[in-house]
Amino acid sequence: MKFPEKIPVERMEDYHTHHIGKYENGNQFWGYETFVFTEISIPEGEDWEKYRREYAVLYLFDKEGNFREAKYEFAGTSDSLKFNTGEKIEELISQLGEIECCNIEIKPFEIKIDGFKFGLIPNEESEMIELQPSNTISFGEPWDGEYWT
Repeated sequence: MKFPEKIPVERMEDYHTHHIGKYENGNQFWGYETFVFTEISIPEGEDWEKYRREYAVLYLFDKEGNFREAKYEFAGTSDSLKFNTGEKIEELISQLGEIECCNIEIKPFEIKIDGFKFGLIPNEESEMIELQPSNTISFGEPWDGEYWT
């Protein structure tokens, strides 16, 4: 499958794309709460919360949609959070200065954070572009900014 070069992302208030928009000189941002499990299979009888790492991530893009950098904070595992990830994202966004919350258009990207794969990553098998690591949302045809959860 041929994936588009850029993906429009529709801003949805109080949902997965609440923290997206533009800042300085038309650059774009996407703040996101996400998680990654440290084990593929959790041993029977074990509490899943100690295997789930929580993150507050702020992805930054230039005005053409090229990924520039990720600012992130590891909040701890779900059973022992050090801070509220939603509040941390708001704090990170506030450091950008004046922002406009709006739809964005960005290119797929992939980075490693703490040894785990993060990003907006094409999946040939599903023919979708998935927000990783938790694969909470996916984008697909007709590539209009709407997403699936």
